[in-house]
Amino acid sequence: MASPAEIFRREKDLESFRAAVTALEGDFDFGAADMIALGEAYFERHPERSVGRDASGVLLGYALVRSCVAEKIIKDLPPASRTFYRAVFQDVSQAGPRIDARRDVEGVPEMRREAGEVRAALDAVKRTIEEIPKGMIRERFIGGISNLYNILYVVAMKLGAL
Repeated sequence: MASPAEIFRREKDLESFRAAVTALEGDFDFGAADMIALGEAYFERHPERSVGRDASGVLLGYALVRSCVAEKIIKDLPPASRTFYRAVFQDVSQAGPRIDARRDVEGVPEMRREAGEVRAALDAVKRTIEEIPKGMIRERFIGGISNLYNILYVVAMKLGAL
């Protein structure tokens, strides 16, 4: 099975990378060494500069991180729940309508429990990221997961969990 770093080196753009990672459904190694390897692959294609920084390249780094982390933190959920979180992580404006659609079927308590599991999984990934030495790779990972935390906050708020 290919690692995220190998997939990034193989795929030509973010969408093909995201599709390849999503197809793995979280079944890939993603410890600190794997994260560093992905960061190294990313910086091979998008070298960091102190002058003339490429904002689109930085955003791409965050998106790569989110794609991998999202799959890791939802991997143990039922298929319908994984679909829900993938959609919401791609477009937070989908949170309200998708929660409303699930509320009558699954119930708010179950959805809150599930959101708590996803948050706990994200916290675990964050602890792994903190093992990465300080530097640009770690910065891309912290930047990438901050968006996921924000989206989970919106989900919790919509579920009345805050």
